[in-house]
Amino acid sequence: MNKKYSLPLLLIVLLSSLSVSAQLRYGFRLGGAIAKASLSDAPGMSVKNGSGFSGGLILEYQMENNGFAPDIAVLYTRYSSKLIDEVSGPVRLGRNFIEVPLHLKYKFYLSSTNNLVAPMVYSGPSLLIRLGQGNPEEIATKAVQPGWDLGIGLDIINFIQLSAGYRFGLGNAVSRSAVPGTCLHTNGWNVSANIIFDF
Repeated sequence: MNKKYSLPLLLIVLLSSLSVSAQLRYGFRLGGAIAKASLSDAPGMSVKNGSGFSGGLILEYQMENNGFAPDIAVLYTRYSSKLIDEVSGPVRLGRNFIEVPLHLKYKFYLSSTNNLVAPMVYSGPSLLIRLGQGNPEEIATKAVQPGWDLGIGLDIINFIQLSAGYRFGLGNAVSRSAVPGTCLHTNGWNVSANIIFDF
């Protein structure tokens, strides 16, 4: 066998031999975030959304003999949105957050792939905890902004997870506004890759 291919092949065989049993696992998550904040009841103001990124640590508990796997992560997230005021111009609402998502995943292990690849779905709450002030005169945002995540993904050889999802901002993220009734929802798309190891 060509030595160039022997190491990757050996790695795949070893990883695929891991049984799907109950186990606590840890890893790292890296990804991109696309802000889709929505603003309503704010005459003369709008929101300009952009792309950002996120990264941090993840813990996953794989349930025994089934595909359920709850996980929790602590991430640094750059959520890129700006308030556009027709009078004063663009104003940053606070772009840097600690994000804490708590997801329940279900992996559909397929016998036809010998458990090498498992499509998955996930859902669960998430919190955005704002770093810094982010309190311009026009609109002040709350320090903690809850949301709910929905997504799909792929678990590859019980080691790499690729996923894409959408965050629905729950409640009004505005704590103070020059215009009564202003409402901001911190929605957003995200894509991520998890690298997960056994303890």
